[in-house]
Amino acid sequence: MRKLVVVLCSILALVVAVAAASAGEPTAGTLSVERGKGVVMIDLRGSVLGKLTTGSLRVTDTTPNDRYAALVVGRKLTQERIGPRTIVYRGQGLRFRMLGGGYRIVARGSGITVSAVGRGFVTLDGDPRYPGEDIGVYSLEGVDCTTEPLSCTALPTEPTRFPLETPAQDGSKRNRVP
Repeated sequence: MRKLVVVLCSILALVVAVAAASAGEPTAGTLSVERGKGVVMIDLRGSVLGKLTTGSLRVTDTTPNDRYAALVVGRKLTQERIGPRTIVYRGQGLRFRMLGGGYRIVARGSGITVSAVGRGFVTLDGDPRYPGEDIGVYSLEGVDCTTEPLSCTALPTEPTRFPLETPAQDGSKRNRVP
């Protein structure tokens, strides 16, 4: 009987320790950007898929020794290595995929569409040419702006930084990070 009590207490202690450890870990957040015009800067550990109609894409691999590598394709594609881990891509119809690993990505131009999942930060800065111009929409709440653009928020016209994390459970909106 004593052995049974010791085993049950050990299992209970293990369950409590695992629950406490997982409660402290940050969980992955999501980002969706559609029809973006301006600058979208993403610094995360996770995965990013996207396209850029016209402009430049600066990619820094923050985990260069892992097995993951960025993939960028497009028309009139040029590559310029500006550091040991950083490449700037320019062209039209750029499509990019960064799965796994850590990346710092700066998409600058028009027709920015991004879907990202991971932990990190995003800075959004819309660039309207005239007041009231559509500069795109975004969501950090798990909404796909491609299929539900009315549920998304217009890109800010001033640089605004947000954490990528799971949405608040109480339904409140996230505050920007100073």
